[in-house]
Amino acid sequence: MQEAIIKLRLLGQMPDAVKDDPTVETINMYDELLSNVKTPLTREEVGVLIDIFPEGGMYGVEWDLLKLVESYLIEAPSSEEYRKLITACPSEEWRETMQARLDNWENNKQ
Repeated sequence: MQEAIIKLRLLGQMPDAVKDDPTVETINMYDELLSNVKTPLTREEVGVLIDIFPEGGMYGVEWDLLKLVESYLIEAPSSEEYRKLITACPSEEWRETMQARLDNWENNKQ
């Protein structure tokens, strides 16, 4: 597992910008670690990343997280495997967003 992902797992779920009011240092820490993540990702690495989605948003950093997670679709044996990973997301908002984006991606493939 990549060192950046191990550190992200230790940090845990991203704080929510509104509810938790994270410090600039905290935001920068997540941002820097995410920028050091290299693709392709393993299933285990994607699982860790899905676990750290904030409840809502975190000043745009969550979109970088989403891009990394969605990059797994290229490597995933099936979109069903990816769909199962999505169900573990602790944030209802992001879980629904990822499911809707996957539905759209599948529909556009046909």
